[in-house]
Parts: sequence; structure tokens; C-alpha cells
Amino acid sequence: MTSMLCKLLTLLALSGLAVSALAQETETSAAAKFKREFALTDANKDGVWSRSEVNARIARMRVGKGKADQAQVKKLADLWFTTADINDDGKVTEPEAETLLKTMFHRYDANRDGKIGGGERAAAKADLNKR
Repeated sequence: MTSMLCKLLTLLALSGLAVSALAQETETSAAAKFKREFALTDANKDGVWSRSEVNARIARMRVGKGKADQAQVKKLADLWFTTADINDDGKVTEPEAETLLKTMFHRYDANRDGKIGGGERAAAKADLNKR
């Protein structure tokens, strides 16, 4: 998996895991947040994400103190979309997108307790920064 793709998947996963430093995120609560995010990103409300919807969502993501440049946004959106579109039909369904979230959740649930706590979130951010 490329470094950029790992960064993007981590950013998307962390967006679902963004809770206060003392709180712990469960897979269920992360999935609920992602379900809301999926609905918000599905601009035309057809139940799937198009490349343009993914591009628009990534363009709105803050990176550090600013926004990502448009060339980077397009590259990240294309990488994410290609990975998420499991059946290569040109659209990403909610179950396809959830697969990525679950993969990243399990990747960063280091102690396998079903929760992402502050230390695990910090480790995920550190992993992102070294890529």
C-alpha cells in the first residue's frame, strides 16, 4: 500500500475516531459516525459515493492549519476511490467504505479490546507522521 494511501485511509479512519483525548472510540461508535459522514458526503443522495463526491469530501479536509492542494486532493481521492471500489463498478457503496474504516480500526486497536483510546490514537497519528 502506498504511503499516500495509508495517510488517506488513516485520515478517514481518524475522522471517525475523533473524540476527546480521554474518551475511547468503539468500532460501533466509529461506524455510527461514519454512517453520518457517508450520508453527508453523498451529495446527490443516491446511496453511493462517486469520484467527484470523494474528491469534494477530501478537498474539505483540513491538513494541519490549512487545506490540501488540489493536485494532492485529486491524487488522494483517486487512490482512496480505487481501493474502496471493491467491485470496480465506478461507485463506492456504504459497505465498501465501511470495510476500509473497519480495517483501519482493527489496525490501530493495538490491544484488541475493541476500543481506540488516547494512546492508540496517538500511535496512529505518529504512524501517519512517519509515512
